[in-house]
Amino acid sequence: MAAATFSSNPELCVKDNFKQGEFKRKIEVQCDHIKADTCLGFSAVSHSDKAIILSFRGSENSEVSQEVIDAILELPIPAFGGKGKVLDYFLTAFTDVWKNGMKDDFLSLKNANPGYELWITGHSLGAAMASLAATTIATSKLFDPNEIKLVTYGQPRVGDHSYAALVDSTVPYAIRVVHKNDLVPAIPPQFLYGYRHHKSEVWYNNDMAVGDPWIECDEDEGKQCSDSETTVVGSDHDYYYGVTVSMASYGCKGWNPYV
Repeated sequence: MAAATFSSNPELCVKDNFKQGEFKRKIEVQCDHIKADTCLGFSAVSHSDKAIILSFRGSENSEVSQEVIDAILELPIPAFGGKGKVLDYFLTAFTDVWKNGMKDDFLSLKNANPGYELWITGHSLGAAMASLAATTIATSKLFDPNEIKLVTYGQPRVGDHSYAALVDSTVPYAIRVVHKNDLVPAIPPQFLYGYRHHKSEVWYNNDMAVGDPWIECDEDEGKQCSDSETTVVGSDHDYYYGVTVSMASYGCKGWNPYV
């Protein structure tokens, strides 16, 4: 579902992957104050899994542009009633998608499917938006936090220590999957304004092939996971579970450069 946001037809991904999938709608807007790109979110339902799905894409290109790099070096701003500080770039991108229809679609699906779980996902900048979505929904009491599953891929640091603590205390099922030396989870750097990851991290220090092992760090900045590496590799960011995420143009099959 995270890769599907890079497809012009994410509904094909829903159809390909779920026996009883229902695609609701895709919301695409100019995603932030720098107006350098568009971002989007889509909602869907897997009736076979009894799950409502929200997926986000924070940038049309999975690569991090210079404009985005400049934006993520800013001071975090207060959010969630002062309970956490987050990067304005991420918050603006999420809010623009949320208020332009995604919140209404989510509430519609929630009311039509009582008893379902809520799955929230995204890759790269979309992962930051997914984190903010889960936290917004949980803190606003729009959904039972114990029924929310947040799983992201290549997520940057969204906010400071106060935001990390807020996520840790309000979203029990939150997993950040990181591939090897992925550059994006290392930004913004920790020394800059106290940016900090929330838990938990699942780190694959390998090619993420079927059967490859991973390390799980159930803390904000696990020193046994990706924080243990001092080098970063840009190509590791776009390649997850055998798929080049940004090239998921046909259904949800993506593109495997090694096949």
